[in-house]
Amino acid sequence: MRRVCIVGTGNRGTASFAEPILQDFAGRLELVGLFDTNPLRCQACLKILGRDDIPVFDDFFAMLERQRPDAVVVASRDDTHAKYVLACLERNIDVYSEKPLCTTRRDCLAIRETAVQSKAEGYVTHNMRFGTDMAQIKRLLLDGVIGEVLHMQFTETLDRVHGADYFRRWHRFFENTGSLLIHKSSHHFDLLNWFAGARPQSVAGQGRLAFYGKNGAFRGKRCSECRHAKQCEFYKDVFASEFSRLLYKEAESFDGYFRDGCVFDQAIDIPDTYAASINYQNKIVANYSLVAYAQYESMCIAIEGSKGRLEYDKYYGTSKAVEHKKAQMKGGAVNAAEGEDYSRSMQVYTDNGNKVEYVPEIKVEGGHDGADPTMREAIFCGMPEGDPLGQRAALEEGIQAVLLGISVMDSINVGGKLIDVQSGAQL
Repeated sequence: MRRVCIVGTGNRGTASFAEPILQDFAGRLELVGLFDTNPLRCQACLKILGRDDIPVFDDFFAMLERQRPDAVVVASRDDTHAKYVLACLERNIDVYSEKPLCTTRRDCLAIRETAVQSKAEGYVTHNMRFGTDMAQIKRLLLDGVIGEVLHMQFTETLDRVHGADYFRRWHRFFENTGSLLIHKSSHHFDLLNWFAGARPQSVAGQGRLAFYGKNGAFRGKRCSECRHAKQCEFYKDVFASEFSRLLYKEAESFDGYFRDGCVFDQAIDIPDTYAASINYQNKIVANYSLVAYAQYESMCIAIEGSKGRLEYDKYYGTSKAVEHKKAQMKGGAVNAAEGEDYSRSMQVYTDNGNKVEYVPEIKVEGGHDGADPTMREAIFCGMPEGDPLGQRAALEEGIQAVLLGISVMDSINVGGKLIDVQSGAQL
């Protein structure tokens, strides 16, 4: 039975790793240590797990020394990932890092160099590869259904609930994340890289802080103490659930971190609006955009090939807007069974658009539309049938997603000039 430790006992570390390891991997994995820079959060994690027999540590290296784990899950704040990943690789301990793998170009290079010398295996938990829709897209591309891929488009809109949440928490400061281009978009860049089957070569980007931060008409320190609470559409009681209260409200007295910061805090220094044009080493061109204050949630992907076109559209989370989108989508393109807050379509166009094949949805239970359970099984215990789609994201693939995000931000900072993704040089 493999011995596993977890770094970071926040929401992801607790709900997406600690609980499943105990419940779904009994007899295969043993959770032998929890580490967090905030000891109160470790204690809250134990309460949520209903366990008092799992050792907790406030010193990461002491945990490694005493517990001798076979593997470590890194689910701490983005800018700390590299430190823990490197320490595990140097000690030949298998490591599974939450995305993003790291936040700086220097850390990317350090992880690459250390991984070459290490006997340990490492993966990044790019769970979107394991979603049934994304897996279907990859399979269709590998099967050559649309021929050679020539161009890709990827757009995600986050509504003013989901998107705003990133501007309440630690994600809103560049030093913690390197911007949403790394924290959020590394998922999307990993998918684009995966679909392209190649490394990104160069990129030009645009972006700005258009809605949150200094753009607000009024502001306070945090929602729970704000005199504008009754008139602000962004007021939120983030501690309403017992889970959140235990993990965060009770723990904030130790380090002062709270999850209900004002979205109009003038100290916010990351953009909320992004666009990028990407060139791949195999000549594929891609366009990408992310908006964090949209009227509704959506993900739209279009891939043009030499023999056809694949389109994927998913709308969710805002009833009236989604209903309107549904009314525009006809025939077998829509899976409407989920109710008024959800619509999804995937279709392949061939024969100069005269032939349309609708690709039905495959529903799987579990977090992130069933992706999390499948991903955990694959990275922790392997894939008996092999990995025909290449879904397990190795460290180098995690590095490529981060390098692309860093390069887009670099381009934004120099007025949209072209950046070499692999070297960071301005072209």
